[in-house]
Amino acid sequence: MKTKIALALTALLSTSAFAHDSHGRHNSCDININQSIKVTPAYVQILDGDKSLYRITDDSRLYAQGKRIHLNSEQQAIVDEYRDLMQELAPQVAHLVTQGLDMAKDAVEQVFTELFGDETQLQDKVQTIVAKFEDRITPLMDEEAGEYYLPKDEIANGGEDLSKEIEAEVETLMKESAGHMMVLIGKMMLNGEGGMADFEQKMEAFGESMEARGEALEKSAEAMCGQMKKLDALETKMQKEIPEIAAFDLLKSQSI
Repeated sequence: MKTKIALALTALLSTSAFAHDSHGRHNSCDININQSIKVTPAYVQILDGDKSLYRITDDSRLYAQGKRIHLNSEQQAIVDEYRDLMQELAPQVAHLVTQGLDMAKDAVEQVFTELFGDETQLQDKVQTIVAKFEDRITPLMDEEAGEYYLPKDEIANGGEDLSKEIEAEVETLMKESAGHMMVLIGKMMLNGEGGMADFEQKMEAFGESMEARGEALEKSAEAMCGQMKKLDALETKMQKEIPEIAAFDLLKSQSI
């Protein structure tokens, strides 16, 4: 019985796999994101931490480290195309990241809800874990305002750091709830294999649902790949044509 319950919990512990897979999908496009990005209707900004490296405004002005860079017509055309593509891509990337984090949140919430039912104290601990996902998701986008923030670390590791943190908390929660687990196993034994089979069926259905969501995310990531490569090519053009931003490398192609 214990083994079967542990197997059912793989849907929960695979939160780290979501992050890993997201990271793998990102790398499959052979492009790394080296800096953070902020996109609003008024500007596109590339950041190193809190420091602005360069910013392109909606009226086509370019600022590098706070200083306006005056552009010729050829430079202006490249900058405008880069800004427009970034405005298009930022919501897609933000949605991809938030959907991945949301999947992991749902995994934690769903599995423990099935295990703990109405036990308030344990549910409170689960909600504390879930809140960590929500805290990470909230700053990434404000769709109503058209604002998107893509922190370098979040994009680079696909939420892997958060995943490790959450997994450690889940393991602690499992240890703390060992007594409840024994009661659960006892109830299942009293109900015969039907109780365990019902739990397994719910977890299998949940797993299939999560797999479908994961496949949809993968397709979204693959669809963005061509646009990311185009953005990388535009950035290379900008760096060649505008010396003031040559050292600021947002995107970098990498063979794996």
